Amino acid sequence: MKILITGATGFAGGYLLRYLSSIYGIENVHGTGRSLSKARILSDEGFTIKVGDLVDPEFVNSQLTSYDLIIHCAAKSSVWGSYDSFYKANVVATKNLIEVIHSEQQLIYISTANIYFNFGNRRSICEDDPLPNTFNNHYAATKYEAEQIVLSHYKEAIVTVLRPRAILGMGDTVVFPRLLRAHKEGRLRVIGKADNEIDFTSIKNLCRAVELCIEKKEIAHRQIYNVTNGDTINLWDEIKSIMSRVGLSNELKSVPYFLAYLIAKFHELKTSEDSHEPAMTCYGVGVLNYSISLNIDKITKELGYKPVESSKQTLKDFVSWYNTDYKPNIEEL
Repeated sequence: MKILITGATGFAGGYLLRYLSSIYGIENVHGTGRSLSKARILSDEGFTIKVGDLVDPEFVNSQLTSYDLIIHCAAKSSVWGSYDSFYKANVVATKNLIEVIHSEQQLIYISTANIYFNFGNRRSICEDDPLPNTFNNHYAATKYEAEQIVLSHYKEAIVTVLRPRAILGMGDTVVFPRLLRAHKEGRLRVIGKADNEIDFTSIKNLCRAVELCIEKKEIAHRQIYNVTNGDTINLWDEIKSIMSRVGLSNELKSVPYFLAYLIAKFHELKTSEDSHEPAMTCYGVGVLNYSISLNIDKITKELGYKPVESSKQTLKDFVSWYNTDYKPNIEEL
């Protein structure tokens, strides 16, 4: 079986590339990406990486049609930016991919649990629970639109949508590294009462979910599955614990939620969507204040999914990696 992973130069795509290569052989698992420097690193490891943009239909038509399975990880996943930039990266790219998929292929689309967020506490959310009337940002809106494109595919290819929640693990340079950087710069504050419980998705558990979708593709056809570690943690307890374990003070000042939200709104109003992400966003404040967790009964019952790693172990592995191998991006220096 020939497998293609889009977004292979990113965190999730790169991990999936290595994971599936260990099962199906490095010669049978290829990737795409837009980062030439990261593609060269993967190429030096023996991987086949096609450098190009999925927004370009010519690139898609010429390079991506000969695979049995496509795992679509590529996306613009920031919480800030113009609608047009998200639409191109998340919707147009998916449309281009869908146009070349045929009935003998399988497509697994890596979506996001971001679409559930509604600035309120939501626990044990099921796949068919009501979604917000208005999505909280362009990322959520365009990922949901891409989901609908995948699920309505008319050529009868086998398609599945996975909704992971905050993908974490060794190699993640986004979630906790951003929080730790904000703390080092004196910008991080405890939002609200610090009693919010959350779940997330170990990259290892996402890989296992993808593997099950391949093994049981007929059952997974046209299905949406939540994917998490199956447990919850107190967000601020874990943030403070990680700070201590990476050698930082875990003393943090607190700010009421409503005040933090107003400050974030002010930052957003004075910041153009085409410029850098503001120091605070309403979505970021909300995520740090509210409890949110997903129900994974469906993927457990239908595909036999069992998390291979707990949240505590994921964070332990992350800390070990951060202390020994983490290298900040140039813009962080």
